[in-house]
Amino acid sequence: MGRMPWATYLWPGLPQVWKRGAWSALGLALGFAALVNITVVASLVWTELFPAGMRKGAWIAVAAVWLGSAAVARWRDRTSAREAAKPQGVDPYGRAVQEYLKGNWFEAECVLAGLLRRNPRDVDASLMLATLYRHTGRPDEAAVQLDRIQRLDESAKWALEIDRERKWLAEGQSEMPVDP
Repeated sequence: MGRMPWATYLWPGLPQVWKRGAWSALGLALGFAALVNITVVASLVWTELFPAGMRKGAWIAVAAVWLGSAAVARWRDRTSAREAAKPQGVDPYGRAVQEYLKGNWFEAECVLAGLLRRNPRDVDASLMLATLYRHTGRPDEAAVQLDRIQRLDESAKWALEIDRERKWLAEGQSEMPVDP
């Protein structure tokens, strides 16, 4: 996304709204606006609204919120920049594909099972696992996996592949046929 304009740090909550669209940051920005408006009106327009000590306390609260949120926003940006600079590990799905293509069925199955433990609705990993089951001669497990996939809303993009897997399972083929 690039660097954020320095002016966004002048209003509490705006850096988080700008970068992440955080609702809590929008609440902070609106709350700060209300605090500033009430303090300005109480100090300049209706001076009799609050006693002098309360007006002074309101200005101290404005300054504290302003400085505190600027410090927190800067700290968060530095932390996220450090996280972004860290080298990313190997994509687990990519590793599963590599192992699958090498014929390392056990390793591919372990990686796919790990992916599905983290996200049971991962249709890509589920379909690859069903294909792996078919290749390793476990048609019952493949059929169960395909049934589970078809119950997911996200499976629509893989409808053709799911139908092909079912066809190959019904024909009792463990390898995909080669088209001429």
